[in-house]
Amino acid sequence: MTDQPPQDAPKPGLLAALKSHILHPEMTSEQVALSFGVGFSLAWNPLLGLHTAIVLLACFLSRRLHRPIMFLACFINNPWTMVPMATASAYMGNLLLGRGLNLNLGGIRWHEITWRSFASREGLDCLFGMLKPILLPYLLGGFVLSALAMPLGYFAMLHVARRLRRVHLHLPHRHHPKP
Repeated sequence: MTDQPPQDAPKPGLLAALKSHILHPEMTSEQVALSFGVGFSLAWNPLLGLHTAIVLLACFLSRRLHRPIMFLACFINNPWTMVPMATASAYMGNLLLGRGLNLNLGGIRWHEITWRSFASREGLDCLFGMLKPILLPYLLGGFVLSALAMPLGYFAMLHVARRLRRVHLHLPHRHHPKP
């Protein structure tokens, strides 16, 4: 006889899986929060296409980070959220440059940006020329929002992790000793 759950038992869903990662017994609340903060910060990184590589590098460099939480937080930036996040980055950069909320997108011919724009030197030059008016605000705003996302993600996840541990594990809060 095997120890498998009955056929009628509900399968754990996404929230249950996320909760189990947050309640990871070998990680402190602070480690889970730091992992989320790093991933959330990387989600706002304006260097598109490098998110996964940077997360993998962070995973390689630190064994004390919770890798699945870091990946989940980083992938908050995905095809559905990329445009709103890029727009927020460009507006933030415009505000920081003293240009207000006047973001001029009129010179960008979006329909002309295709895979061919990235396939040749001429295509890249044309793409850069077209995007030049918004490139600096986008990069500046993206890096600033990335820096702001780290503490925001850390403290938000720290609150969630501590609360979940109190409710589900009935354990007092443990501080991780500093090395």
